[in-house]
Amino acid sequence: MPGIYIYIRLSYDRKMVKSRSKPVSISRRRRRNIGAYAQPFSGVGEEYEPLGSPSADTGFVLHETGYLANLHPWNFPNVYSPFWRIYFDFTPGHHVRFGDRQTPMGPDRVLVIPNHQRFDCVGESPVTKLWFAFSCTRNAEPSQRMPIIIPKNDTIAAFTEEFPPLFRSRKKDRRRQVFDLSLAFVMYILGRPKIRWQRPLPENIADIVAIINRSPAFSWTTPELARRAAMSSDGFSRSFRRWLHTTPARYVQQVRIREACRLLSDGEESIDRISSLMGFADRFHFSRVFKQLTNTTPARYRKLHNRPSS
Repeated sequence: MPGIYIYIRLSYDRKMVKSRSKPVSISRRRRRNIGAYAQPFSGVGEEYEPLGSPSADTGFVLHETGYLANLHPWNFPNVYSPFWRIYFDFTPGHHVRFGDRQTPMGPDRVLVIPNHQRFDCVGESPVTKLWFAFSCTRNAEPSQRMPIIIPKNDTIAAFTEEFPPLFRSRKKDRRRQVFDLSLAFVMYILGRPKIRWQRPLPENIADIVAIINRSPAFSWTTPELARRAAMSSDGFSRSFRRWLHTTPARYVQQVRIREACRLLSDGEESIDRISSLMGFADRFHFSRVFKQLTNTTPARYRKLHNRPSS
């Protein structure tokens, strides 16, 4: 495990220097666990990139890493999110429930819950919990049993043992160290054979995804995209939802907001100009969609993530 960690950590030193993530100016003592339903920030974790941020070379983008030594109660019903979750409990007592089936959490396993899964968080007793929220460019095979259980091994044990002292640390680079270690751990978990990945997209759907990514500002409609895919509108919509787990219109919005995040972080274009470049009717419409997907406003996002020019 040390060799794996050193290799991955060195790989991310350069990325963290370039990262747009900056400390969020919220007192940890004042923070409250609000859970995480449609948004990846629980209110008590270490927050990094919001929804809609461009994925890294790893194929995923980290939203939040959290650790609490005494988390209770932990009752959040009907959780349904557009991002993935990883949970590791150092002590037993909590469960996740999918329908009528309840799965215990504990120190012998890591639970992986892909995006677009509906479940309940169940727990009253105090538990020491570690969690990660992230978005992934690949889709999990939807037919596999949820949650995905990864049995604990020596590598997982070595990773998880490093997080508690990091979160207790008051060193200036603690946030960066949590980020580095989280990326390495998530990459390791996503490489476990217990996770079955969905097959590659059909060629016509993959072509449409590429077209949208190349020209997100174009006024795409479902009938126009269906025509390019040589399908009926209804058939195209069903196929798109099956493979992408969202509607064509929603996917267009996600790509637009992802590109808007990049422009807000890297450039000096005004928010009005970015709104126009991304194909929105006006700044009001842009801001409304942006907040729906990222849980913040464009102005706030720019303030937190814009990199000063050299």
